[in-house]
Amino acid sequence: MVQKVLILVNLVVALAGAGVVYYAHNIIKPEPTNQAAEADALKSNAMTQTQLQPVPIKKFVVNLYSKATRLRYLDLEMNILTFHEDQKPIIKDKEHIFKDIVVEIASQLSPEDLDTVTGKILLENKIKKQVNAKLGQPVVRQIFFSGFVVQ
Repeated sequence: MVQKVLILVNLVVALAGAGVVYYAHNIIKPEPTNQAAEADALKSNAMTQTQLQPVPIKKFVVNLYSKATRLRYLDLEMNILTFHEDQKPIIKDKEHIFKDIVVEIASQLSPEDLDTVTGKILLENKIKKQVNAKLGQPVVRQIFFSGFVVQ
């Protein structure tokens, strides 16, 4: 008797599982996409992205951490590329945040680290991450160093 009940329960569970699979594959259908509209949207978005001009940040100097007695510094000039055109005023208004974060990050790095390509990429990534976190939204897309002198 118990075996017949277990067989019946297993049969019901198997049929329910098969019903869920059938429903998921045949009844639920995603809405068809308008491929022409999607292609036009991608083209217009690509055109606006390629026409973005970076926001320049004027040259400033950061003292670097150095174990030697000689003072080391970073002479830096950069251009900030935003995600959208309407974010440029945010960059211009919050330029002091960029400089504070650059000073904070660069002063912890050694001059030898900043002399390498990996050091520059690391510096850029840290600046982007901290500035976007501080502003509360993704604003900085890319940073171009137009002047980068370690002395």
